[in-house]
Amino acid sequence: MSSGSVSWESRARVIADPLSRRGLLIVSLPRNDIELARAASNAGADLLKAHVNVRHRASGTKFGSLDEEEERLAEILGLGLPTGLVPGEDAMVTPDQIPRLRRFAFLDAYVTRLPLFLYDVGVPVIPAIPHDYPATALGSLIALPGEWLEATLVPPDGYGRDPVADDLVALAHLGAVTRRRLIVPTQRRLRPEDLARYFGITQVWAVMIGAVVTGRTARGIGRATQAFRRALDVLFT
Repeated sequence: MSSGSVSWESRARVIADPLSRRGLLIVSLPRNDIELARAASNAGADLLKAHVNVRHRASGTKFGSLDEEEERLAEILGLGLPTGLVPGEDAMVTPDQIPRLRRFAFLDAYVTRLPLFLYDVGVPVIPAIPHDYPATALGSLIALPGEWLEATLVPPDGYGRDPVADDLVALAHLGAVTRRRLIVPTQRRLRPEDLARYFGITQVWAVMIGAVVTGRTARGIGRATQAFRRALDVLFT
């Protein structure tokens, strides 16, 4: 399939229920920028992810508060593609901002920073599991509401490097003990041809490409999204 060639029927299903199927392609934006979002959308992304209140390691971007990013977020949401939000890390959105968070398709934050009031927003909450999360606690993640986890299992010294076999072992273990649907972010330098191995793990449901593989420009994001879109279409159509 060519750029953006995912069927309109498939795109409509994702928009109606953005986390409804396996094989999703999420693009994590290195900046809250409409041109980057448009490039990803035109190249076939199923969902986007924006950020507030964080300094993003892979892109080097410092994202402002919800108020500071509001205009840019509104432009991105105006594209009509389901968009999730990282609401913060050390700094975090506040309970009085809950109504504004309901515009997003999902909320995604490290489980160690995730405030419980996010579960009151009414959209899916996706805890991100860090590489150093205690192995003995993984099974207890089933106590949290929801069906999804973001598997941020690569230690910082592995960012941007080629995937290794242990990455698959760690994903399989997380999926086996939690039975949750896993989003795999491209902390490693994944290639489209790696996806068959990753999706060979039953609990892997989505890949989320970010700055490590997309770069920081609209052109790079468009090219990477198109390549991963084609690979996923081969696997899931």
